[in-house]
Amino acid sequence: MPVEYLTLSEIRARADAIAKALESLLSIRTVAWKPNAKQWIFLRESLYCLLSPAHVSLFCDLTAVHAAQLKFEIEDTLRKYYLRPGKPVDYVLSLVHQSKLSNYGVETPEQYPSLAGYCLLIRSITDEQIGVKVNSASDIKVYLERVVTESVDAEYRAYAALPEICTSELNNWFCPDGPAINEITNLLVRHQKKGWIISNPLNPSTKRLLNVKVKTITNHEAIVATMEYWYLRWWDSVNDIYVYPYRETNRQTYILRHENAVWRVFENIRPLPRTSIPYRWHIR
Repeated sequence: MPVEYLTLSEIRARADAIAKALESLLSIRTVAWKPNAKQWIFLRESLYCLLSPAHVSLFCDLTAVHAAQLKFEIEDTLRKYYLRPGKPVDYVLSLVHQSKLSNYGVETPEQYPSLAGYCLLIRSITDEQIGVKVNSASDIKVYLERVVTESVDAEYRAYAALPEICTSELNNWFCPDGPAINEITNLLVRHQKKGWIISNPLNPSTKRLLNVKVKTITNHEAIVATMEYWYLRWWDSVNDIYVYPYRETNRQTYILRHENAVWRVFENIRPLPRTSIPYRWHIR
């Protein structure tokens, strides 16, 4: 398992400290107005299932819909608490559906205890760096804006590098094999085959990121909206002629994912270019 989360054996070795941290968390009125509400009982029971293999919970027969609702209420409240500036925390708790465990590096997910289909993952903040607290919401938003800004720059530089296909910089800011990087890579391959470039002398191609704003953040996914101006004037190096001007100002949506302790762009949703011929393959 990545160092971000404790292993099952580590959790059980720290059972008292983690249980105490959970009760301390639930004593905060801004977190749990009613500590004995069903969602917080579900969270406690999730921890009991981790600590004791023989524990039998009343939530074992919970319906999938009801379990998902409780999970959402817990995650939404905890996310808001962890993102607020304030007192440092020792442990960060996160509920994950058992089908997603492999995404978090759990080597034997079938052996990791679950409750109504959800597993409790625990991260030790003090282990990672003494004296460091969870980032504030503003810090995370600024960082996510930087990721998107860097991804836009990396995409443009990849186009400018043609006829060479250079994807090393893209790998720093995009999820491997995600829709966003696959779309860019496919475009690079198609343009290389046709001999299209934007690196010819006096080519006016450029791009500007006019606005960027983080819309939502969860523990593992964020949505960032942008307003962008792109002008790519593609030059056919075989026939020595400009063949396609992509000139668009539009709103785009970036979906970022948090994997292996790093935020990267997973998908970029943007409208079809208004200047393109209908039914033609999308050309950036």
